[in-house]
Amino acid sequence: MIVEELFESVEKDLKGWKAVDVRIGLRYTAVLLEGQKLGIARSMVEEAIECCEVVDKAGDLEGDALNLAELALSPRAVDSSIGIATINAILNNDVNGDEGRLLDFLEIKEGDKVGMVGDFKPVIERIHKNIELFVFERGSRREEGFYPDWAVERILPEVDVSIITGISVVNKTIDHLIDLSSNAREIAILGPTTPLAPDIFRKRKVSFLGGMTVEDAKAALRIISQGGGTEKLGKVSRKISLDLSKK
Repeated sequence: MIVEELFESVEKDLKGWKAVDVRIGLRYTAVLLEGQKLGIARSMVEEAIECCEVVDKAGDLEGDALNLAELALSPRAVDSSIGIATINAILNNDVNGDEGRLLDFLEIKEGDKVGMVGDFKPVIERIHKNIELFVFERGSRREEGFYPDWAVERILPEVDVSIITGISVVNKTIDHLIDLSSNAREIAILGPTTPLAPDIFRKRKVSFLGGMTVEDAKAALRIISQGGGTEKLGKVSRKISLDLSKK
């Protein structure tokens, strides 16, 4: 399972590290480690089960970073966000990759069928019109080309290019979505939540990773605490694209 491998990949690096700040905002969760290493992941507060106590250890989350990273394995959505953010604090810092948007590197040909798990509005606007686009999203828009999330079972196996949200790592649907995309020429994982772990994704025939590395941790923490989203975070971060097809 991808989440388990991500945890194992940082387990050694996180031993002895301390988390000095944890923020859970409306859109993103952030974990700050010693040395100003900040990791982010999409908040899953809308999927919290308990209404009275969403985070069991709220107020006492700072401390052993390895314990926080292990929360990525939790079946509780909010805990999983904290865990992936902690993992990303290691994986998404000091990354050697290409700066820019994934579509500057991903090859989408005229006539392609493109499946997009997640409603990436800026990406949709930049995709060439002469392709067949299928967008899958829970509570999807009532527009042509938009489908509920369960429609992936039927359509993803038929696409030429599959673009999957990094949020699928948090909710643990990533393995199944990659399996469904096995017939695609290109598979990309996209979004600020995406763990930049090329070895783990390359062996599953993922072509590209598009993630984010935070450059100004203090500003990012403030943005997340005040309910900011991707656009605001982008101003204090760098978009990183990794072409996994390169040896």
